[in-house]
Amino acid sequence: MTLDKVGERLKVGGSGYYGGRALATYLDVETYVLTNVDKNYRGLVLGLLNSYGIKVFEIKSNGMPIFIISSGKAIEFQGTSSKISKEIIESYLKVGGFSIVIIAPIMREIDIDSIYILEDFSRSTINVVALDIQGFVRNVVDNRITCEWIEDLELILRYVDIVHGNIKEFCFAKEELMVVKNIKELSTTLDTAFLVSLDARGTYLVYSGEIFYIPSLSVNTVDDVGAGDVLLAVASYYRARNESILSSSVKGVIAASLKVENAYRDWFDRETIESIAQNHERMIKVVNI
Repeated sequence: MTLDKVGERLKVGGSGYYGGRALATYLDVETYVLTNVDKNYRGLVLGLLNSYGIKVFEIKSNGMPIFIISSGKAIEFQGTSSKISKEIIESYLKVGGFSIVIIAPIMREIDIDSIYILEDFSRSTINVVALDIQGFVRNVVDNRITCEWIEDLELILRYVDIVHGNIKEFCFAKEELMVVKNIKELSTTLDTAFLVSLDARGTYLVYSGEIFYIPSLSVNTVDDVGAGDVLLAVASYYRARNESILSSSVKGVIAASLKVENAYRDWFDRETIESIAQNHERMIKVVNI
């Protein structure tokens, strides 16, 4: 979870809120978020999550991440980002019964080697493990947010079913073409799907050496903060229901687009997503690189 400063307003944000709300409120999924919660903002954070049906595994803290948001992007970091140990993660995973696990740190709260503990949990209960790279590659220099690729990140991808990141967060290369080529090559060695967000342009799905371009819906942009979190959460949900990775990704893109337009009202419902998906799948293009 984060606190986001947008102008003079302080809002609750982060993957736990946007992805959690998408699942709990609009897809009726029992949803839990493991997060640090600043004791000074506890009422605000827990009250909002509770109002959307999101349950919290709370780690009490004297601080939490605070971001300055401009044009829909986090540009400056304030606050603190306390580590969440792999022992804590493991203890909550042992609660059991989770069919989807989404790993989405905010600012390196989770060490990469924590992902290895997922190997010890039976896939008879966990259908999908998803990972958002954002919180692993974010770095702060003089309070400004930068991107720093971590080579060890590639080592844990075989434990993950779906990986999401904005094209700019795959910052091992500057050119978009080179980024996509490298992800394509990596995908030939793994049974892992990569969702590469292109902001308003849409999303690349890279899987088993193939690249699919899924356009966003044509919508009026009201607030695009959290769109990637919604994309990953909804795609993971449908993948856990044994839909194909392509169909699941299309539904994730649709949900993210609807959230962008309906940011200050109900984002979407299941029926709308699935109705639009029937036609939107025809918009998919295979990309040859």
